[in-house]
Amino acid sequence: MSSEQPAAPTSYPNGSLYVGDLLQDVGESDIYDAFKECGPILSVRVCRDVKDQHSLGYAYVNFQTPENAQKALDTLNGKRLKGKPCRVMWSRRDPTQRKSNEGNLFVKSLDKDVTLVQLQDVFSHFGTIASCKVVTKDDGTSLCYGFVQFEKPEDCEKALEASKTDKDQFKSLGENIVVEKFIPKHLRRNNANETYTNVYVKNIGKKFDTPDLEKLFSEFGKITSPIVMKDKTTGESRCFGFVNFDKHEDAVKAKEALDKKVFKWKDEVLVGPLAEGENEDDLKKEGFVVKPLYVDRAQKKRERENAQRYERALHDRSAPKTNLYIRNLADSVTDEDLRNLFKDFGVIKSSKVMMTTNGISRGFGFCDFATTEAASEAIQKVHGHVFHGKPLYVAHAMKKQDRRAMLEFQQNNPRMIPPMGGMYRQQMFAPNMYMLQMPSMYNPYMRQQMFPRQPQYTRPFHRQNQGRPRKQPQAQMQQPQQPQMPVQIQPAPQQQPIPQPVAAPRPAEAAPEVVEKQQIGEQIYTRIMQMFEDQSLWGKLTGMLLESIPLNELQALLSNPAGLTEKIQQAKEYYDKHMFELNP
Repeated sequence: MSSEQPAAPTSYPNGSLYVGDLLQDVGESDIYDAFKECGPILSVRVCRDVKDQHSLGYAYVNFQTPENAQKALDTLNGKRLKGKPCRVMWSRRDPTQRKSNEGNLFVKSLDKDVTLVQLQDVFSHFGTIASCKVVTKDDGTSLCYGFVQFEKPEDCEKALEASKTDKDQFKSLGENIVVEKFIPKHLRRNNANETYTNVYVKNIGKKFDTPDLEKLFSEFGKITSPIVMKDKTTGESRCFGFVNFDKHEDAVKAKEALDKKVFKWKDEVLVGPLAEGENEDDLKKEGFVVKPLYVDRAQKKRERENAQRYERALHDRSAPKTNLYIRNLADSVTDEDLRNLFKDFGVIKSSKVMMTTNGISRGFGFCDFATTEAASEAIQKVHGHVFHGKPLYVAHAMKKQDRRAMLEFQQNNPRMIPPMGGMYRQQMFAPNMYMLQMPSMYNPYMRQQMFPRQPQYTRPFHRQNQGRPRKQPQAQMQQPQQPQMPVQIQPAPQQQPIPQPVAAPRPAEAAPEVVEKQQIGEQIYTRIMQMFEDQSLWGKLTGMLLESIPLNELQALLSNPAGLTEKIQQAKEYYDKHMFELNP
């Protein structure tokens, strides 16, 4: 790199560098190995996607001193990491400065062998460069264009003016180099609709070939290349194609004349346009297929996907909430049962019980009404209604990502969730919001509040022989003469509070029913330990049973080992099913 490169600006004294243009498989160790020669490194972090943890293509390297960072910036900018040149710049904490287009130049028509270092050497004569980049493929091959961003907008103007008046300074980058002011994508003028010549055609028959397509569009102007797209394996038409005209005006005329024009097809062969006065129903009886042609400007895949995404977003904002989500359905409930349940509230467009690939109900479904009023009334009337022996949960249907966000919020804010109502206690494992979402119901620490620790010498003997790892008794507890010998019952550790709607009372203060239920819980917990090796299930299943079964039934279960085992298995099956529903 040229020795004339200005020193690091005083606005970046912290020794932190941004490293961009990284391949997906470049990790922290690769970056550390490349940068460690420049001085002591405090940290290296590759930024990754929150969901699937794939690399976002950039990283941050923090050096112990700004001098080490400056050395790395001078020597490693443009270094190839796994074949692709990386871009190194000072880390900018202010996003407005980083994303601003001020002082940014777009350089195109570069020679293929021009590197990032060469581009920076040429433009560094005009001022301090904040960022410089030659865009390349993953294998490092140049795409012959790049970007140069200056610290000061006036330096950018000097470089832009020099590119027009003194082109000899830039000849080393290419004979036909073009330097322009960079314009962000959202500010660029989209003139595709004013210049297109290629049109996309769909809704054609399978026996409609390229010559037929050319014949249909030839009356509108000179055609340079017509094509009907075909399946590579079968050779059959995919029922769409493209027609490229010589002039934009001809493409516009074809679009205006043929788009949405209705044609008659028979045996996948074009018969002609639908004549005025012809009845479509009569033609269908005679074996004709009547459908409109679709003709529009051909778009790139990315442009088409962006347009579809925008349309979906508009639809989601304006779409009425008519679709309902119904949970806790019995296995015997069918689509027709669901429709009959909701038919009194209004017109139903569709009802569906979701099934596995084996045809087994997944315990939830959807019902889509024609109006929002009908859907709202159905929620008010049916939510909590016992249907086929199970109380239903009914709410507006949500997208998967929105539903997960709501569940995360509920799990992180348990105090905002209403406690279990008496109605839900009537049914085994009813899916109310408290039972499904309260972390304490599934948290191992819950047991410490439900069943406070007893003194070591009063613990039941069988609890110590279940293979569960336990902390060894302290030596002080074996020495009666020491004052620490008495062990008092303590609540859960204060440093890890588990929020609950109602704090669990101590046994000395609790009602007799609560104490008896806790004692029953100890025995149920022991039985669950014997049945399952997964320790995460012990407290969860115990809590489900205690919250779902009345005290008199719990007392009866203790004298009926087979019945207790059956209830525990039911709890396990419901827990597994619920987890599958949250993570399908």
